[in-house]
Amino acid sequence: MPCNKRVPGSGCAAIEGYNRIHAILGGSDRCIATHPSDMAVAMIALDAVVQTRGPNGERSIPLVDFHLVPGNTPERETVLQHGELIVAVDLPASNLARRSHYLKIRDRASYAFAMASVAAALDIQNGIIRSARIALGGVGTKPWRAFEAEKALLNKPANEATFQVAASAAVAGAKPQKYNGFKVELAKRTIVKALFTVGGMA
Repeated sequence: MPCNKRVPGSGCAAIEGYNRIHAILGGSDRCIATHPSDMAVAMIALDAVVQTRGPNGERSIPLVDFHLVPGNTPERETVLQHGELIVAVDLPASNLARRSHYLKIRDRASYAFAMASVAAALDIQNGIIRSARIALGGVGTKPWRAFEAEKALLNKPANEATFQVAASAAVAGAKPQKYNGFKVELAKRTIVKALFTVGGMA
C-alpha cells in the first residue's frame, strides 16, 4: 500500500481507505498515521527533556517539541539532525508527578496500540487545580500535549463539569476521517475518566 512516511511521494492509502485506527489530531493531506508510543505520551505530561549529541554539539530538547507533525514531510518524524544521537532523557522533579495517571483504551487487553490514551497530572490545592498536564496518545500524529485542555483546568474546581470542559477543549481541533469519528468522543471520555482518577474521585 502507498505510504508517504515509508516512500515519500507515493501517496497515503489511509486517507481514502479504512482509517479506523488513524489520527484525528495533527494530520495533513499526506499522512494521518497515529504515533504508537505509550511512554512518550506519559513523559510529555511530565515535561521530559531529550538530551542529544551530534556533529554540531549538544542539545536539550523538550520532548513536547521533539516529534513533528507530518505536514508536507511525513517521512521526518523528529527534529533529530543527521548524525545526531539521543544520549539521555531527563525527567525533572515535579509536584505533578505525585498525582498522575496513565489510562490506555484499546481493542484487546494486551499487545494492542491505544485507540485513545491519556496521561494526566494535576496539582490540586483546596479543591482548586493550580497546575495541570494532559497528553494524548492514539489520536495524534505525534504524542499530543493538550495545551487547551490544561488552560481550561487552571484555577478551576476539580469536578466533573471542569473535566468535561477540558476534554472538549482537547479535541476542539480534531479532524476525523470516515471511519474514526468515534475517537473524538472516546478521547473525551478517556480524558474525563483519567482526571477523575487523578483527582481522587474514581
